[in-house]
Amino acid sequence: MLRFHTFLSAATTLMLAVPAFAIEVIEQDAKITTVAQRFQTEFGISLKMAKVDDPVFAKNQVVTALKPEHLDHALQILTWMEAELKRYPAGFVKKHGSKNLVLANAYISKTAKGPALTYSPTLIAEKASDSILVTVPTTMTPSIEVLGRGYLHQMLFTNILANVKDTDSPISLTLWKTLESDDSKPETEAAKRLVKTSNGREGLYKMLWDAWEFNELTNIAKTDPKAKQRIDLMKGLMTSLDPQFDEAFWTDLAVVPEDQRTICLNDLTDTQSNTKIKADPEIQADIRALEKQWGFKVLWEPGSPAPPMPVKVRLEYSYFTDKKLNEFKTFIRMCREQLEIYPEQITKRLNVKNLYMLDTFDFRGAGVAGQGMSWLPQVSFAYGLRSFDPAVVKSMDFLRRTIHHEVLHLMDRQFSKEGGPFYGSNWDSLNQEGFRYKIGSPGAASSPSQLRFYKDNTKWQGFAEPYGMNIATDDRATLYGRLMTAHLADEGRGDQPFLEKLKTDKILKAKADRLIAFFHSLQLELAIPTPNPWSSRLEGVLVAKK
Repeated sequence: MLRFHTFLSAATTLMLAVPAFAIEVIEQDAKITTVAQRFQTEFGISLKMAKVDDPVFAKNQVVTALKPEHLDHALQILTWMEAELKRYPAGFVKKHGSKNLVLANAYISKTAKGPALTYSPTLIAEKASDSILVTVPTTMTPSIEVLGRGYLHQMLFTNILANVKDTDSPISLTLWKTLESDDSKPETEAAKRLVKTSNGREGLYKMLWDAWEFNELTNIAKTDPKAKQRIDLMKGLMTSLDPQFDEAFWTDLAVVPEDQRTICLNDLTDTQSNTKIKADPEIQADIRALEKQWGFKVLWEPGSPAPPMPVKVRLEYSYFTDKKLNEFKTFIRMCREQLEIYPEQITKRLNVKNLYMLDTFDFRGAGVAGQGMSWLPQVSFAYGLRSFDPAVVKSMDFLRRTIHHEVLHLMDRQFSKEGGPFYGSNWDSLNQEGFRYKIGSPGAASSPSQLRFYKDNTKWQGFAEPYGMNIATDDRATLYGRLMTAHLADEGRGDQPFLEKLKTDKILKAKADRLIAFFHSLQLELAIPTPNPWSSRLEGVLVAKK
């Protein structure tokens, strides 16, 4: 018995020692120690690894310690954190920032209600120890960096706010609340989100460090005096803390950092990469037909300009070469066949400048199939075909829907007006009571990913695709894409699951009717003759196919 007890004690000691040993391996890694020295020298920040039984960092959190296999992810996160901290004036972070960065695989709050969550925030402020707790997940996703950059600035601002004790300060919460803008007034949902976020001190502060959002909010402030006052107060606070926050600094801050710019993946030294595409008469005829009808320029050759995306992290793109001649030829033909049915009264009003035909189209690390760039002075749209396979029916069907999906985004922006069938609550009220889109709803947006959000909301009726639960504009676009291609899908056999759902889902049918009613009024407004191929396609899906 004594020997067995001794064995158990030794085994227990060994199990506790394994995580500690794993942490030591990371702490002693040459790459980590080099980064740690830079953080200490440049920012006055100590780099630490959280232990499962740490008396300070494990007080409020259930800690999962790092293992050696997390090292590369830790270095990746520290790289962009260092880049963000370098954007501050020299010495500012040392004076006003937290003193410790404490890394762990996961932090789960001990006060969380219900079952333990599998997701934990990227960064957490731990005021008692003047620390920022940093999550280094086992699986990295594009959102880690996107969210993390904003969280980092928020953590720094938490420290700044902690020192604002004067209730008469313009940045005090009481006075700040008197400057809130009406977030229902902006016409677009994107602008509404920006105004709503900027009504909070932390939200506005984070926007200052996101060049695209900062510029968009500055434009909103030109006609919103309260938004301008909030921006000026925030700038004034930072200048009072450090005179290096001068006008030149704010001007530079509105420029996207170099390491976040667009990346072209084409080998531009290979001038023969697209010789066959240039010489293909069918491809060139389809391109000319598209350009003549729509009045836009089809951009497809390597060396063409990058699509003007609002890049927050990184845009990686490439144009087509002869290596994908068949894919390009099939898609350009399908694109012409789908876009040629639109009446000139609509194409002229949309006034599209460019159609970007891309192979790789990765935004923030995620592949994009289509994008309607309606925020530009003259709109454009783009398609990304890296995963397109003409031999796969589902791939053909998906890209065919995507073509119309992006057109709907442009029409939504151009023709939807206040009080109209698409506008605000006039559309949202069609949903079941209690449903909230993921974007623009604090409760719904708390889910860590779109896929998780869709899974948690399968009970709701009224959606052509789960992606429509993301935001109202995508709700309409996914439904429109299905309506416009329902009888073409599955090699002409029809999109039977969608057609059956349209018969049984009353909310989905009501949304389809609302779409068609909107386009009926648009036909009258623009004097579009009927019948025409576009309206016949749209309305035909609601009539039993003979």
